[in-house]
Amino acid sequence: MSRDKWNEDNLEKRLRDMPVVKDQRSKDEIMQRLKSDSRLSGANQPIKKPFKPKWSSLIAIVAAILLLTIILPVFIQQNNEVSLDKATTEDSADAIKMESNEEMQSSEASDASVFTRQVTAPLSYAAYPANVVDHTAFHIGLVTDQATVVPVTFLLPNESLHERLGGSSDAVTLYNEYANKIDEEALGFIEYHPYKAIISSHGHQVQMKFATDHTYDVSSATLEMLNLSLLDTFQGYDEIVWLQEDASAITLDQVGQVEEPITLLGTVSHQAYYRYMKSDGEVVLSTNFGKTSLTVEQALIDMKKSPNDMYSTVVPEGIDFTVKVEKDMVNVKFTEVLDLEKMQQEEALQLIEGILMTAASFDNYVKFERVVQEQWMRFDFTQPLEKPIGVNPKYLINE
Repeated sequence: MSRDKWNEDNLEKRLRDMPVVKDQRSKDEIMQRLKSDSRLSGANQPIKKPFKPKWSSLIAIVAAILLLTIILPVFIQQNNEVSLDKATTEDSADAIKMESNEEMQSSEASDASVFTRQVTAPLSYAAYPANVVDHTAFHIGLVTDQATVVPVTFLLPNESLHERLGGSSDAVTLYNEYANKIDEEALGFIEYHPYKAIISSHGHQVQMKFATDHTYDVSSATLEMLNLSLLDTFQGYDEIVWLQEDASAITLDQVGQVEEPITLLGTVSHQAYYRYMKSDGEVVLSTNFGKTSLTVEQALIDMKKSPNDMYSTVVPEGIDFTVKVEKDMVNVKFTEVLDLEKMQQEEALQLIEGILMTAASFDNYVKFERVVQEQWMRFDFTQPLEKPIGVNPKYLINE
């Protein structure tokens, strides 16, 4: 049996056993009892007092309302002013911060782009007289991470050049002013310039007074790299003298005491030009470690083949030409008719301008024969072409 069932039966049994209670009073006795109970008597009911408004409370409430009416707008206005001031301050701070960031970004962009913008329109591997009508050519030999030297021609706006230098444009003055401003790494070269030397000119001679801590003679390779760089940099001078800081003769570990001036080749360097790809993928024209040729015919014949793994020929496979020299004119006649439109533009430019630069290094013009196009890009093949004044042109931006 469940406990609940047992409880119910036990409760019923107990209820049945309880005695019956009976009220023996009569109705009159009960009524009399109720009448005599004071709790039911009306005399003891609470007296209701008439309502009297409390004026002091009303006055206090009205005063509070009036006070809030006066104070609340002022508080809201002050709060709005504080919020506006804060917003204005934050906006001003943001504007200043933004302006500062813009200036910084502009400065960084300027630093990254100054002296590094490459000539890309139109694409060219050589600079011509037309390029220096309102610019001045600044030649310099830049060094690659493969220990080679690439000649580069920076074009400086004449207007800014006059402001900086008063119009002076000799190679030494240009070098001293601009060599430390070239971002060589941005151009895909290693940081090499300016030279650790005081550089001056005396007539047709360049003088270099090397700093005592220079490292150009630590090996024969570093000394050769210095020589090649100088040949591509100080064009227009005949020779260069190396000295110590006190102007006395310098002694180098690789060659001993240097007493004789070094001959500079200038623009007439008698060198063939080849295709060179830098580690950043840019293709430039360069000479084969400064190797010279006796004649322009020999140089043009030599440039038909790649001299080594570092440099490659600008003459594509399947293209050949003959060379004939008449005074200062070189006639380059293609064996098969050359259609420049069937070539990649860069490949065609490297061929034409590589030949032009090689001939220019002998102070010669070039007349091409058996070319399909009479006019192509900047070239008029019905006439002898302009002689280049530099290679690998880039604009030098001064703003």
